[in-house]
Amino acid sequence: MARSAVQNRHCLFLLGLPLASLMALAVGCGPADSGEGKSAGGSAKSNAPLFSELPARIQKAGTISVGSSVDYPPFEYYAADGKTLQGFEPELAKELESQLGVTFTWNNASFDTLFTALRSGRYDIVYGATNDTAEREKTFDFVNYLRSSQSFVVAKGNPQGVEKVEDICGKAVAAVRGGVQAQFLEKQSQDCVKAGKQKVDVLTFGGNADEQLAVKQGRAAALLENYPTAVDFAKKSDGKLEVVPNLQVEQRFFGMVLTKDNTQLRDALVKAWQAVIDDGSYGKVLDKWGLAEIGVEKAGVNGANSDATGS
Repeated sequence: MARSAVQNRHCLFLLGLPLASLMALAVGCGPADSGEGKSAGGSAKSNAPLFSELPARIQKAGTISVGSSVDYPPFEYYAADGKTLQGFEPELAKELESQLGVTFTWNNASFDTLFTALRSGRYDIVYGATNDTAEREKTFDFVNYLRSSQSFVVAKGNPQGVEKVEDICGKAVAAVRGGVQAQFLEKQSQDCVKAGKQKVDVLTFGGNADEQLAVKQGRAAALLENYPTAVDFAKKSDGKLEVVPNLQVEQRFFGMVLTKDNTQLRDALVKAWQAVIDDGSYGKVLDKWGLAEIGVEKAGVNGANSDATGS
């Protein structure tokens, strides 16, 4: 996403609401948005360090509208009550709010609808485990704030023997529809055929729960997800799932996504990310979640063609 959905997935950079005042958001997201416009609200703070850098309409509204697929732990997800927003990205967002002086209004939707809705003006940004790719950069701008890779998750004991990438040839592998994981699997399937092997049977689903179920039931040999989410899936599976060790692919930057004409907001967000990196609040959030290894030292724009293994 590869950031899954709320029953959809992965639904790149920022911003949470004050959790205590977060209003109820619907959990089961279908193709249409669910919980749109629900946020903590709150007045804008014109004395915030970067408030004056924001577009006038954002200053006036006091909020940035975020499209996200909120079923992607540990990035963003709802607590058991179905309305309390959790995850390390909402916590990072809260730090950004202090720099920008506005809140972020979270709109929960299926990941494969987010880019179309962003293009139509429904959201100001898409935020949440969204991989920055060269293809996506043709249409959108990305504000890069994390880097990570993709990992395979298999049933306990790895019954279908997925130990290296070539092992998925001739097997069914699950992914969330619209994400970079499915794209990678389709490309790998072509490589399998070129090597004289059977193609990969790519099974795509609207959300994370379905892809995990496919693996648990044996309908898929594995699923492919962003590394932090893959680890979280295994940890919370009651021993039914595990991450394939020493097998990570496609290291990429994550980014907040904006339309190409939204350059003023883009530049303000870059400054906000760099500010929280520099003041240490960014690192504290990642350390809390055990994710220091996916942090960056410098926020950037459109890093798909740069070295994602560096900072």
